[in-house]
Amino acid sequence: MPLLAQEFTRDTSSTISNCVYAMQSIGGAPVPTTIVAGGAPLKIIAGDPYVCTPVPPVNTAPLGIPPCPAGTRTVRAEVNTTVLIDGKYPVVEGDVVKLLESEDRPLTGPYQQTRIIIGSNIN
Repeated sequence: MPLLAQEFTRDTSSTISNCVYAMQSIGGAPVPTTIVAGGAPLKIIAGDPYVCTPVPPVNTAPLGIPPCPAGTRTVRAEVNTTVLIDGKYPVVEGDVVKLLESEDRPLTGPYQQTRIIIGSNIN
């Protein structure tokens, strides 16, 4: 399975017309699970869609006209369609953030938990 995204996983920057949206971590509110990793509940990015922290726009037009819309972002689990964690598909490496519901911004890392051992008492 690809690497799991976390709230610190960043997307890429993008430009729409005169509006520049910088690379930013996806943020939001990760979902805690019943899986324990490193002595704490594993938190995943999951939702349909998961609402990311907005990214502020920078307007490159003279006088800032026309104005840039706020950089609302969402992400859906689309790469992983087979492995559920607590009944949810987690967002993983290869998924993309949608800026303003249209612009694709690929995830770049950092990711979490390269390996999860099921049915173990090892932390």
